This record gives sequence, structure tokens and C-alpha cells, in this order.
Amino acid sequence: MVNKNKEKTLFEKKMLNKKFRQRFKKEYPAFELEVQILNALERKGWTYSKLAEVMGTSKSNISRDLGANGIWSATISRLARMAEVLDADFVPLFIPRSKESEVLSKIQKIIVK
Repeated sequence: MVNKNKEKTLFEKKMLNKKFRQRFKKEYPAFELEVQILNALERKGWTYSKLAEVMGTSKSNISRDLGANGIWSATISRLARMAEVLDADFVPLFIPRSKESEVLSKIQKIIVK
């Protein structure tokens, strides 16, 4: 007989913890943004040094912004400038919480294409 009760993954178990869930929900968008920037760098074949050169800043500023949750301290203007030189647009959004899942799901499908 097959066990129909699938074992929960470690992540699923952690998500049962309210504090972990809240932290994940707060920090995950920043992680996704960092991944998008890293993917854009990779598509262009650029390093942090090249991005810094094109932006007219130092590599240490780029490393700070893209490492160890540094994205939280990056200014909107710096993120917009990164997007610009990486041939993208930075579009910050206020999404009603009641529509968050629906809207983010649609955006994710568009971005992945």
C-alpha cells in the first residue's frame, strides 16, 4: 500500500513557524531582486567590476548592495540605475495584500518568459 501522506520538507515544516514565515515573507522579495540583478549581469557577461565601471561607482558599493542583505540598504535611485545599465526597468509596486498572490504570480510568469 502506498503512503498517501507525503512527508513535509524541512522548508514546509519551517513555514509552520509564524516567526519564520513572517521573516521569509519580508526577506524573500529582496532575495528575488538580488537574483534578478545577478541574472541580468550574467546575461550581459558582466562582473561586479564592470557594473561598477558603467555606473560610475566602486566595486565595493556594488558588492555591498548585492551581498548579505545589502539590497535592503540600496537606494531606489541606485536600483533604478542598475536596472537602466542592465537594459531593464526597476518597477517598485504597492500591491494590495488581498491581491498579492494573484499579482505576483502573474508577474513571475511574465518575468520567467
